[in-house]
Amino acid sequence: MEFASANVSDLGYEPADFKAGKILYADIVHPEDLEAFNFGVISNSERGIKDYTQEYRILTKRGKVRWVEDMTHIQYGKNGRISRYFGIVSDITPRKELAEKLEQEERKFSSLLNSSSNIVIILDRHGKLLEANERAYTCLGYSREEFLKLTPANIDTRYGNQFSRQVKKISQERKITFETNYLKKDRTFIPVEAEASIVDYEGKTAVLIVARDISEQKQIKRELSHSLRVSKVLELIISSSPVIVFLSSPKEKRPVEFITENIILFGYPAGAFTSGEIAYEDIIHPLDAEKVRDNLFRNYTEGRNDFFQEYRILTASGEIRWVNEQTFIHSDEKGDIEYLYGTVVDVTEKRQSSDFLRLRRDTGAALASTDELLEILRQLLDLALEVEPLDSGCIYLVDDDSGEMKIKTCRGLSPAFVKAASGFGKAQGLANLLRAGKPVYRQYFEIKKMISLETPPEEKLRAAAFLPIFSDGRFVAVMQLSSHKADEISETARKQLETIAIELGNEIGRIKEKAELRQISSDFQELFKSIKDFIFIVDHEGCILYSNPAFRKHLSYTEKELLGKNILSFHPHNRVLEAAKSFSEILEGKTFLYSLPFVTREGSEIFAETRFSRGSWRGQEVMIALARSKLAK
Repeated sequence: MEFASANVSDLGYEPADFKAGKILYADIVHPEDLEAFNFGVISNSERGIKDYTQEYRILTKRGKVRWVEDMTHIQYGKNGRISRYFGIVSDITPRKELAEKLEQEERKFSSLLNSSSNIVIILDRHGKLLEANERAYTCLGYSREEFLKLTPANIDTRYGNQFSRQVKKISQERKITFETNYLKKDRTFIPVEAEASIVDYEGKTAVLIVARDISEQKQIKRELSHSLRVSKVLELIISSSPVIVFLSSPKEKRPVEFITENIILFGYPAGAFTSGEIAYEDIIHPLDAEKVRDNLFRNYTEGRNDFFQEYRILTASGEIRWVNEQTFIHSDEKGDIEYLYGTVVDVTEKRQSSDFLRLRRDTGAALASTDELLEILRQLLDLALEVEPLDSGCIYLVDDDSGEMKIKTCRGLSPAFVKAASGFGKAQGLANLLRAGKPVYRQYFEIKKMISLETPPEEKLRAAAFLPIFSDGRFVAVMQLSSHKADEISETARKQLETIAIELGNEIGRIKEKAELRQISSDFQELFKSIKDFIFIVDHEGCILYSNPAFRKHLSYTEKELLGKNILSFHPHNRVLEAAKSFSEILEGKTFLYSLPFVTREGSEIFAETRFSRGSWRGQEVMIALARSKLAK
């Protein structure tokens, strides 16, 4: 190199080093650009070009890369050969860096524009489309060329000729967001959420619109709205139904994640469970809690996904209720219990009815085995006290002569109470209600006033019932039932008590009817004893089933000796065939009497005329005979 300007020192080199040949110009050209640099020199030289320009990188003495613009002038001699190269090398690194940044930004912008899942549109202030990403025209069904020819009104019909006004609004607010519908090429619409803002595009003010297709969100919103309506309806149905739905954790005490509002039926607000204030196991009766846990564990270990169980719970007021729970077990991939869900239904009344029917059946069997009125009263009182929430009571019988009610049996009441409430008069207001057939359900202190009873205050009776007992239309008894723990007797319990009252009336009627039958039987026995005529009863074979004392006395036989013997054997031997024929005609209905003597034990004959009539004796058809001795006549 013959000459190098002094400012070559900006690159860290000395001009003298080039002039002395210590450094060649090619030595500072970047190795990656050296081949292209040499090619430029050679190709331009061979073609006889006098001036050319190249851009390439060089290395400073410290190894830094700089971009340069090399403007070379080739000087040729008289023979046409190259004599010198004159060159002006300018540092263009800042320009190159700026160009590279611009190119990167452009690539980045283009990449962002086309990689966006949203519709991106750039318009000038007058509504001319300047740019759009691929998503914009493919989503609306156009080619790029077709799309860039559209006007704003072709895309969003609500614009019309008002785009300039919209630009003014955007300029004032800098950015606006709105929902609209974009028109597709096939004339269908897609809902979008658009955001419009003012930007600088290629040195000019432009409007950038970024629109998001919200078709899916709109559909989800519609489905969600429908689901919410359905959910509200279901919630309303569940809340007004007796079925409680729950979702709980399998952890200790079963903390509740969800429970329907109708848990308030047991006196608990749903929020008390979901907040963690109450766990589900907290309301299970202490005597049933272990059984409920064991049932869950057993069904899980046996591989069951759902099961039923009945147990007791305690309401917020302390009342005991029976529930039926259907539990579903949801397990994770490892087979561990992830959560429990299911339903709980109050079955107290159903269970009480079932228990009541069982008790009534057992009591009915016991009642059938006794005719003792006091025992029957005790058994029916015990049956009544099986009905929740009753725990005490007594039965009064109406005195036939005075009409007063006198206590006959009691349970669960102190001796002092029984003494004070041993009876009450027929003229009191309560008695009149009972005679009219109206059961009375009230607090005991109210009923006590109606019958003017001075019972011990320490008895502390609360809910009470007085039920009238009728037998064959007659007012015969009163059943008083009470509770020391409850303030009210449910409708189900009332129906059960009234059924027992009817049963008691029937039993009293049965006992009285039996007593009357026994009296009638006794009266007949006395009548038969007093009759001097012969009375005997035989079956259709002629065997004696009954004989009165007069018949036995005159024939000198005991009752046992006559029983089962044939009546023909008590006639003379020489007239047995005649007697048999006459008895056969009586059975056939041809006659109803015969005149044949009876033979006594001693062999003497008693002449009598015997009249027969058909009848029934202890469930079988018989012939009833009345014989009158001719001597007696």
